[in-house]
Amino acid sequence: MISIGDMAQLIAAIGVILSMLNVARQIKNNTKQAILTNWGVLSERYMSVYRQGANLEFADVIVRGHENYDELTNSEKIAFGFFLENACIANEGALVMSKDVHRDDDSMVELFNRHIRWHIGSKGGRRWFEEFERQRAFPSDLSKAIHLAIANSD
Repeated sequence: MISIGDMAQLIAAIGVILSMLNVARQIKNNTKQAILTNWGVLSERYMSVYRQGANLEFADVIVRGHENYDELTNSEKIAFGFFLENACIANEGALVMSKDVHRDDDSMVELFNRHIRWHIGSKGGRRWFEEFERQRAFPSDLSKAIHLAIANSD
């Protein structure tokens, strides 16, 4: 026969298990929400960088910068450089998200590579990147990822 004490322990154990399952469900939901929020932030980062091209005068600086960075004026070099720097930082989010979204890592890395190749793979983009690395540079892991991406654009 089961004693009242044994029954109370069983009920308490079931309560603990149900409580742990509830906490696990809440953690899963919070994690999913955080991932979606991060994805939204990444999307906004992309949009804020690419939205700059709607200004046709600035778009012209981007085109000329890609063609020949050294022929830009000093102020155009700064504008073009800031655009590329922001593009790299926005695209870095794809590498970070490759570990957090329900896509395979290769898809997000390829997204990063395609965008970086387009921005930094041009003659002017490469020239800017060389100068940027000498002056300020990104963290070494991001610089390495950029070098890998543009090495595959040859």
